Amino acid sequence: MLEEAKRFLIFAVFLSAISVFFSQLRSLNKEFLEADSGIQVQDSAERSPNTDFTKEYLKFWKGLVNFDLGETESGDPVLSHILSRFWPTLHLAGFAVLTGTFFSVFLALVSFLPRWSLVGEVFGFISQVILSTPVFVVSVFLLVFFFLILGWLPPGGYEPWNTAYVILPGVALGSRVFARLFIFAHQLAGTEKKSAYTNVLKARGYSENRILFRHILLKVCPVLLILILLDLSSLLSGAIVVEEIFFFPGIGKSMYHAIRTMDSALLSALLFYSGTVFYILTRVSERVRDRLLGWEAGAA
Repeated sequence: MLEEAKRFLIFAVFLSAISVFFSQLRSLNKEFLEADSGIQVQDSAERSPNTDFTKEYLKFWKGLVNFDLGETESGDPVLSHILSRFWPTLHLAGFAVLTGTFFSVFLALVSFLPRWSLVGEVFGFISQVILSTPVFVVSVFLLVFFFLILGWLPPGGYEPWNTAYVILPGVALGSRVFARLFIFAHQLAGTEKKSAYTNVLKARGYSENRILFRHILLKVCPVLLILILLDLSSLLSGAIVVEEIFFFPGIGKSMYHAIRTMDSALLSALLFYSGTVFYILTRVSERVRDRLLGWEAGAA
């Protein structure tokens, strides 16, 4: 535990330095934002003086310790702003990952049943098409079909914990989760189905369903779990393109806003948040994988 804490502290030191550096690099010159406002170059320079990196870095860490990272350009506390955007992002990411995972793993296993062998070929092709199609194309298609043509779902926005608002952006993001997991799950399950372990289970008289949905599923879970947690960490870090298309008030939209307006305080906090989320979920996935592999070896 102590070793893990040291490892995270070292990571946090480097991540915070990168976050502050890039946020300051991005916000050095705001003249073009004020070009049409009548503000002179001299006034702009006085309002946005160049700041020392060391001072900003120490200020950032002081804010982390005191839970006060300053205010955004609009005057809202940075931490409150991120927290308000985190819950919609969690709702969206959870919906995308859960739906994508369930359908991909279920269909990958079903495709090995004798009567459903065509499922693997069909959804394997669909998965390749999804992965080769930009996510904004999928998003626009969903908007046109389900909103403009059918009028079933809202085109964007968000109401707290109203799943109707996360279906379209969730399907757009979840489609890529589905495609990646289906390809991996189908390949891993295919390898396990041909293994000596599966032949022993068949010799013992186990049914095809039991072999697939219990034993093979447990065999492929450790690898799939890593992919699932990596997808979750990526979505919790913000999906800028999808959130902007569906004007979804999540972390990704805040990141885009911070970059566009050169909001250094918000941008540095968001960069640190994204890196921390990705690190924590990656480490958790590795620990869970090791435990599952150890349990599986003991059970065998």
